[in-house]
Amino acid sequence: MKKCQIKVLTNLENKQEINDFFAIKSDDVIKYIDFDNNKMVIDMNNNIMKRENSDYLYTIDFSNNSIEILVKSLHKRFLKEIETLLIEKKKKSYLVRYRLSDEKIINEYYVKF
Repeated sequence: MKKCQIKVLTNLENKQEINDFFAIKSDDVIKYIDFDNNKMVIDMNNNIMKRENSDYLYTIDFSNNSIEILVKSLHKRFLKEIETLLIEKKKKSYLVRYRLSDEKIINEYYVKF
């Protein structure tokens, strides 16, 4: 486990952001807290990304084309289908492109470490 600086590019719903964060990297798992105080976990081996805050836990499983949303206050889970368009893992980066099955907007998540 080591601390490292990462660069995260997100293009979600046609809103692009580029941010630098300090993260903890262990093997193929990166953990950090974003500017909205979301805990982020990227498991590059299993192609899973988790985003957690005080209200929700989102688990995006790119291999199984699904998003599970846990609404903590209601103790309810919701599932949405996605279409994973690209998963590209390189020595120092990880890129995923996907879209919700009922939308045409392509979302992108890229992390460089």
